Amino acid sequence: MRGRSMQGKNKRLLLGIALLVVIALGFWGYRLLGPIALAEGYLYEDNSRMAYAKVTAENDQVNVEVTLSKLLVEDTIPRLQTETSVWTGTMEKDTLTLQEKTTGQKLQAKVSADGLLFQGPLAQGEPAETKLAASNKQTYDDKLAAWTNSVEQEAAQKKKEVEEQRAKEAARVEFAKKVEQTGRLTADMLESAQYLQEIQFAEELQFSKDQVVELQGLLDELITYAKQPSLSKMEYDVMAGTLGSMKVLVDGMNAMDSTIAQKKKSMQDIIAVLETDMKDAQAVWEEIKASVTDAEKREKALTDAVKTGSDAIAQAKQRLGTLEKEQAGVKASANKLYQQAAAVLEQTRSKYGY
Repeated sequence: MRGRSMQGKNKRLLLGIALLVVIALGFWGYRLLGPIALAEGYLYEDNSRMAYAKVTAENDQVNVEVTLSKLLVEDTIPRLQTETSVWTGTMEKDTLTLQEKTTGQKLQAKVSADGLLFQGPLAQGEPAETKLAASNKQTYDDKLAAWTNSVEQEAAQKKKEVEEQRAKEAARVEFAKKVEQTGRLTADMLESAQYLQEIQFAEELQFSKDQVVELQGLLDELITYAKQPSLSKMEYDVMAGTLGSMKVLVDGMNAMDSTIAQKKKSMQDIIAVLETDMKDAQAVWEEIKASVTDAEKREKALTDAVKTGSDAIAQAKQRLGTLEKEQAGVKASANKLYQQAAAVLEQTRSKYGY
């Protein structure tokens, strides 16, 4: 009888202990998970945004990890920007009080097994509320991968279109530059031809010829003095002075050579520029003439300019040839006259012993 009583007491004790365990488990389960069942994750998506959140409870702390992807467009080219934020806080019934770990931003959220409602912007520029529906990681990964692929394809197409547009614009600008270049070269050719025509050597040649005439006159004076039956010392000194004057005239002619050389160099430089402009203008014109609207007018202007330049070059080269020939002859005559004068003076000196 006593044994049966002890068994009854033991059963009641075990039942009491079991009840306490159940109560304790229920209490801590409530603290850890609360009365709200949580989905594996929560998902929001529209044409420009996708957000995935995972809510976890640990002891008395609630953690929410949010991955936010946004569609950005730069120069018409789309791209996805993805950022992850971590929020911590507490949960009372279905209300979460959260603070973002990095920025310290605060907000509240409502959570259930079916959805998650953020009552505050998840990031700068985001809506005041974002409602996510219950989902899972696999679904989110699949949707994000599909969206990423779509955006990348669109971006590739947009980049191709942008590159094509830029190429067209570059070609248009290059074409406009070439049209402008032909017009500028046409004007330059006419200007260079004018400069070339203005370079003449008539004055220099006439100066040298005049010097030769004067030298001849001075030589004649010396000869006249030398042919006299007698010659005083004073008259001999006059002859020597005359020869000195002739030397000054010859030196003046030689000094004129530097002026002529400068003109010749200027002429040769202009010819080189003009020939280059003619070549470049014709080459560029061949590239663009099929697409120029006023091609006939421009081609005529270019053809006329090339002819004007060619004629100016031919005439300039002819003037150079004439100059070199005549200048050589004039200088030879001047030197010969001076040498003859020097010989006359020397003969006179020897004759009279002055």
